[in-house]
Amino acid sequence: MNVKKLAIVTDCVHMYTAEGKVATENHIFQKQLEALCALFSETLICCPFVPFTKDKVVSVYQNSTITFSALPNVGGNAVKDKLRLLAAFPAWFKAFAKAAAFADIVYQRFPNNLNIPGLFYFYFRCKKVFATYTGTWKNYSNEPATYRLQKWLLKKLFRGPVFIYTDSAAPGGKLVKSFSPSFDLQEWNEETAYIHKRIERLNAGRIEQPVFITVGSLQQNKNQQFILEVFRILHEQGVSFRLFIVGDGPLRDAYLGFIEKHRLAQKVVLTGKKKYTELKQLYRQAHFVIQAPLAEGFGKVPVEGFCHGVIPLLSNTALAAEMTAGSQRGFVFSTGDPQQVVTLITQVLNRQHDWPKMIADGREYAASLSMESWVAQIKQAISRYYED
Repeated sequence: MNVKKLAIVTDCVHMYTAEGKVATENHIFQKQLEALCALFSETLICCPFVPFTKDKVVSVYQNSTITFSALPNVGGNAVKDKLRLLAAFPAWFKAFAKAAAFADIVYQRFPNNLNIPGLFYFYFRCKKVFATYTGTWKNYSNEPATYRLQKWLLKKLFRGPVFIYTDSAAPGGKLVKSFSPSFDLQEWNEETAYIHKRIERLNAGRIEQPVFITVGSLQQNKNQQFILEVFRILHEQGVSFRLFIVGDGPLRDAYLGFIEKHRLAQKVVLTGKKKYTELKQLYRQAHFVIQAPLAEGFGKVPVEGFCHGVIPLLSNTALAAEMTAGSQRGFVFSTGDPQQVVTLITQVLNRQHDWPKMIADGREYAASLSMESWVAQIKQAISRYYED
């Protein structure tokens, strides 16, 4: 791969810690960029920065070859937010110019407002580029118009390879079917002993209190309210369980109120944000991961669950059927009726003899979605596209 310097343009929010280190609350993003940047001699990341506060749970960058160009953090739907967005344009274009002058190739992560003008800037500068579209590639109901615009621009105008999340085996052309990794092969291997112990416990006797986990920002699209409705019914039916809801967000107080109202506090725990090392301990306790997003590109959480020997139950989003392989390693449900999911969970809990094989199949699938595989895919696609 005949490119040595990389620039990355992203809207992922960063901050300086009290020690002056650059960090982000997006822990998996930080791990991915550290792995990707190892391919290059130097990397410049252009991204928004916000002030650091002690309540933030962050991951700190360790790679000394990475430098940063700070951008204003703008966005929102109010008129004042749009004005701030326009006011940020000069800073954006200054960052684009800096990235173009610095790098042999530019990596743009979509969808976001920042990379729309960025796409045009690097196009007219004839810069080598590649991109990831992290949202749902297929059009869906109530999708923001700017998301569809960005997908159209990536298909029609973008000059480099575009990594997308799709259930198509081979999208074709510059579009590359891809994924979003959470762990490397060392982490996968470290779980092997825990998986053996998990399967031994399953074979030794019935699990009396199955543990479920759901992970994500507490907001409408992640749809934890639906999950709470499902477990309210299970509770009222006398089913024993434990549910961990990992994350924080604008609906936290509403969910706490629901838990209190329906007397679920002994069974349902809102954990707040967790670092991946902390999240790993919760995965090791869990038997099932349940995710109910209304729309999603690539679900990292189910694959993290596979890595740790956890069986996923997923709403029917873009890649859910592929991940679960027709109930071979997990299950898919509709978010139309919580009672149907209650019935599904009841059936699954009565099939404990099937869990060990599902765990083994899920582990094998997860091994193909490691950080190393992701970096190798990007390297190969760039080299092939630009014929280095």
